[in-house]
Amino acid sequence: MPRIKAEPSHGLRARHIERAVLGTPSQTDIAPSETMTERQDRGARSGAPSVATRPVPASAAEDVYHDEEEDFDGCVLMEVRHVKQERDYDSQITLQSSFMGPNRALKDFGQELKVINDALGELQARGINHVANLPELVLVGDQSSGKSSLMSAIAGLSLPRSSGTCTRCPLHIRISRADEWSCRVSLAENYKFEPPSPGYPITIHDVTPQNKFPPWVRLAGPEQRRYEFKTVRDRFDSEEIETVLRCAQVAILNPTTPPQFFVPKLKGEGVSDETRNRHMERVQEKETNAEAQFSPNTVAIEVKGPDLADLNFYDLPGVFITAKRPEDRFLERVVQNLTSDYISRKNAIILWAVPMNQDAENSYAFKLIREQAAEDRCVGVMTKADLLPKDGEASTSWLSMLHEQAHRTGLGYFITSRQGHELEEQSKLEEAFFNRTADSTGEWPEIFDDYKDRCGVEKLKTFISAKLGQEFSKVLPEVKVKVHDRLDQLVQELEKYPDPPSNPEMEIMRSLAEFSIKVKDRVLHRDFQSLWDAVSAEPFKMRILALKPKYNVKEPAVKPVVIDLSSDSPVSRKRQLPGSVPATPSKRTRGQPTNGNGVKIEDQDYPVFSPGIMRSGASTSTAVPFPLGSPARGGLRSKDLKEIRNIIRRNAIPGQPGLVSASVYEPLYTEVSRMWGTHLDVFISKTFELLEMEIMHILDGSFQSLKNRAVYKESLEHMREFISSHRNDLRKQLMLLYTLESQRLFTKDEDALERNKAAERKVLERHRLFCRIAASKGEEVGSIPKMEELSEEELGKERVEMQKHLRALGPDPFDQEVTVAAYVRGYYLTAASRFIDIVCIHVMSGLFPRVADVIDTYLHEKLGLCSGRATQDILDRLVNEGDENAKKRQLLQDEKQRLDEALDIIVDLENKQQLATPRPNGPVNGSHMYQQPVNGHNSASHSNGIASRQRSVAPPMTQFGEA
Repeated sequence: MPRIKAEPSHGLRARHIERAVLGTPSQTDIAPSETMTERQDRGARSGAPSVATRPVPASAAEDVYHDEEEDFDGCVLMEVRHVKQERDYDSQITLQSSFMGPNRALKDFGQELKVINDALGELQARGINHVANLPELVLVGDQSSGKSSLMSAIAGLSLPRSSGTCTRCPLHIRISRADEWSCRVSLAENYKFEPPSPGYPITIHDVTPQNKFPPWVRLAGPEQRRYEFKTVRDRFDSEEIETVLRCAQVAILNPTTPPQFFVPKLKGEGVSDETRNRHMERVQEKETNAEAQFSPNTVAIEVKGPDLADLNFYDLPGVFITAKRPEDRFLERVVQNLTSDYISRKNAIILWAVPMNQDAENSYAFKLIREQAAEDRCVGVMTKADLLPKDGEASTSWLSMLHEQAHRTGLGYFITSRQGHELEEQSKLEEAFFNRTADSTGEWPEIFDDYKDRCGVEKLKTFISAKLGQEFSKVLPEVKVKVHDRLDQLVQELEKYPDPPSNPEMEIMRSLAEFSIKVKDRVLHRDFQSLWDAVSAEPFKMRILALKPKYNVKEPAVKPVVIDLSSDSPVSRKRQLPGSVPATPSKRTRGQPTNGNGVKIEDQDYPVFSPGIMRSGASTSTAVPFPLGSPARGGLRSKDLKEIRNIIRRNAIPGQPGLVSASVYEPLYTEVSRMWGTHLDVFISKTFELLEMEIMHILDGSFQSLKNRAVYKESLEHMREFISSHRNDLRKQLMLLYTLESQRLFTKDEDALERNKAAERKVLERHRLFCRIAASKGEEVGSIPKMEELSEEELGKERVEMQKHLRALGPDPFDQEVTVAAYVRGYYLTAASRFIDIVCIHVMSGLFPRVADVIDTYLHEKLGLCSGRATQDILDRLVNEGDENAKKRQLLQDEKQRLDEALDIIVDLENKQQLATPRPNGPVNGSHMYQQPVNGHNSASHSNGIASRQRSVAPPMTQFGEA
């Protein structure tokens, strides 16, 4: 009969366990201890007598803890139950070799929060981490800390142990429910292998924040790949499963060899043992001489089966601080970087494995946890309890951690002991060890009895289940919003990749007909033409009219000139006034004009033209106009009356005094009209910008269902050519008009010329008179009101006043110059109005009707659809979308299906909680989180072109996970 020990119950122990599990004394979601029935079942599984170490509770609550005020000082004899083994030898052998272990390790995982954790697993199985981060388990620890054995126990999965391969790349283990059992292994390639050049080994200095895992470089999203490796369907052949996992990891470490090389042949696949052995020898050679000693790429293991919880686990390589060889020191930082990356995930629950046969102070993994400020979401797992040194000092250091006096973790500590090799054997020995049963292989110190509720992998799994559910309840509202938002984006993206039409020919013809009809209606519609007039024609008119020549009619300043009579030269010379600065003599340029008597004409006698309108050596009358589209550099300044007088004198015919030569007017006009090119170019650009915008908008709408097909892309190109062709045609026409108008004066519209000339002379004379009056008084000319701003009465008074001054001033000495200026301005208005009208009528009566006339058949001809019924080759070409578009649409549809299912899972979970939660007559604890849609969203299933279905609304998720 085994020794029976009574367990005292102390209030301190109860309080400490509550703090360690929940973080605060007020929380009550701690996983309860096993019931007596569960203990009996466990005894049947392990084959070892189960020793109850506390009185049989009267309630489940008492089974969890003793009341703090209770204090048992005496011994209490407990019942020892031996459960008879009813399974025969064959069934025991089968269960011992079972991949999932005799108790189907995850069957009871998360029973208290099964609904929540099942929903979490379903979401994880659908791969929505790119949308929202879900709670996950990440197991970290130093090398040889018992980490892999712990993960094997949690997942019920026999990980490969030979050659330490499992410590050289991350394992992503996903457990999910399914009707049939399977273990699917795949390789996730998120990093590219870029080995260094020969003779340049990787050093520790190559590991930087930008290059964390040399010689591995992160791949862009579209370049990341996933390879299917092998699927095992025999759940009872753990040896074969271990072989597949080992080969998969060797494949990860040899990236230049195709993964298919490493895929093993399993029993029953028609391959001889000799062939299988030869293959494993080749794999062994690759394992020994691996290209990389470490890889951040992941071996993904997806285990499905009945009654399995849905969970994600990451088992990372063990952290080490001293590499075996000096040349491998860079691996120290690489592994540390990988561990830090996983720890930094904000929703990750960190399981820190720390062996009890070593000092916790030496754990580099815990240093990384602290650096990422992740202690509050960390569970410490004391492994290898069976190897605890027997001296009391060792136990004291571990008790200080359990008492939160050292190496504090926010989620407390658990203790495990995994002895043996097979999962079933490990579970039996662990249970016997902590219960101190007859078949225990070691002695567990009684000083740890206060923490019995935290001893064993089963207790750890129960706690993790509760914690995962609690964390999931916190992030679920945010997850729901993010899934909803991503579905909105997917619906919009899928509109760019519609499904192939059921009748391609009919769809193409329908789109073409709709396009041509709408274009014709649009370009001939009054609304469109009014819009064109507002954005192009009217601004063009205003710019051209604004270029009307400007003249300064102020009284020219008279500079006194003193004749130097003492000069010996036969030519009279000008002498500066006393006190003036003498002019710097300059050499006269060859060909410089004179007045015919050898006397130099002063600089102000030259006509003032814009420097941009004449080329070197060109006369005024033959100046080359601006290239179309080039701006007039600096524009033209206004000329004064003296400049006009100089131009008249220079062009005067000898012997005909008082006559103004016709050659005076033309350069004054053409120097301005040649500036029209810039504004004509803007007019053409604005016209075709508007036309192109309208046509492309109609094309988009008409080909909405074919936008990812070749017919749309070809139509786009053809319409761009169509618009470019019409642009060039119109440009040629208007360029000819521009050239004709800018070369010389010509009009047959004498009435318009006379009206414009008279109106301009009236304006010039009025301003001239104001200037003369001001000059006679020695005053500056003030602001002269415009005639159109004055009333008839004011104009009448002004005329009377002007007549008085005019009689006093006498005839204007610059009357001839004013007459010339009035003629130039009058002709400019006549020519500009003619040019504006002709330019605009080329668009209204030329371009727009021409576009409407040819649009009917243009695309049909260009697409090869004018010969009646389209041939199959033409249709195949036009409806082709390319492999890239088909792949993109499929990816979007797959993601949308996963997220639709995910949203259904979330809403279903909300509905279940709503049914399970009694509703009081009034609001409790304030308004509920889900009484209204989150961020304006209502929960609705998204579909591409299909009406959404309304989903029910659930109560607040803060209630999830409550005990």
